[in-house]
Amino acid sequence: MRRTVLMALLASAVSGEALAQAAPAPMTDSSRWSVSAEALFGWFKKSPTPVPIITDSYVDAPGVNVLLGGGSVDTNPNAGFKVTGTYRVDSRRRVELSGFYMPSRSMSSSVSSSGQPGSIDLYLPFFDVTSNRENFTEISYWPEFRGSAQATLSNNLGGGELNMSWALPSQDAWRVDVLGGIRLLQLRESYTITTSSPYNPPNPVDIWNTTDAFDARNRFVGLQVGARAAYDQGPWVGFVSGKLAFGAMQQRVSVNGFLETNDYNNYGATQNFPGGYFALPSNSGGYSRNTFAVVPEIALNLGYKLTRESTVYVSYSFLYASNVARPGGQINRNINPTQNVAYGNDPPVTPIGPAEPSFNFNTTDFWAQTISVGLAYRF
Repeated sequence: MRRTVLMALLASAVSGEALAQAAPAPMTDSSRWSVSAEALFGWFKKSPTPVPIITDSYVDAPGVNVLLGGGSVDTNPNAGFKVTGTYRVDSRRRVELSGFYMPSRSMSSSVSSSGQPGSIDLYLPFFDVTSNRENFTEISYWPEFRGSAQATLSNNLGGGELNMSWALPSQDAWRVDVLGGIRLLQLRESYTITTSSPYNPPNPVDIWNTTDAFDARNRFVGLQVGARAAYDQGPWVGFVSGKLAFGAMQQRVSVNGFLETNDYNNYGATQNFPGGYFALPSNSGGYSRNTFAVVPEIALNLGYKLTRESTVYVSYSFLYASNVARPGGQINRNINPTQNVAYGNDPPVTPIGPAEPSFNFNTTDFWAQTISVGLAYRF
């Protein structure tokens, strides 16, 4: 397994800026602006990959081992950054703008077999709708050909918030703010399966490579309300906040698959044929829809004032998002193997039977726990 990205994170729309200005400043105070920068570290809910990709026997055989797929994967931990700017309109009102980005990370798992005596055969199992039973295709088969398969999850996250906050009358070292605004969130993920099954000598040198790519993008736009309670005593400041955003989640899924081989032109130049093993002509293409979603978040912050203007702080947040489409969950293992070349059909193929796999949106929820370290400056 190789770790090299989910969802990710919307930290508090006001973390550093709230700590730097935890108590209302009098209008005679010339400081109206504050900025903060944070380093983010997140642990996200695993991405489901329920379909078994590679097994060492029939998928319904006693004692079968699933060697690839059939579970869930993650890219934890994920790193990123966030910047926030705040403008103090008066002693009680502030406009707060923040944005963050979590760059792409990837995680890959692979399995291979030499196709030599004593090696295991690698099977790609599927449910054959033409015979209404479990079936498989070989990725390696000794002594004819060796094989390998790899599954890769990649993801990145970005988003932002624009809020107006109102401070209620403060009580000693305590202050309570209410806020409202707009929240944006975008999660992009891909789950890609590649295989290679070339002949072993003394058979001719050939190419037999497949790719099945499932890409998912979830874009949330919604209205947000929330509140936070801040404490400011001496050099120490801190707050706890809660927010709830509700709006539209736009889900987009792209399915694409192909086979690269030179087996059908006397081992000459490589040819490309549509369809891999799970992304076939019947489900390939782009799909989109809008659905209702909620995005709640809670955050805890603790800061220390280095100077009157600057504060260093650490934060913890928990973010939840409903109704997201994750790429591994979009794979349909109900297959009509007659519709493409990858299952051993000579081109041109003549599909017989139902057009499967078909595409249907499968959704789940998502959560992220994050820790951040930041610096806020008021001027």
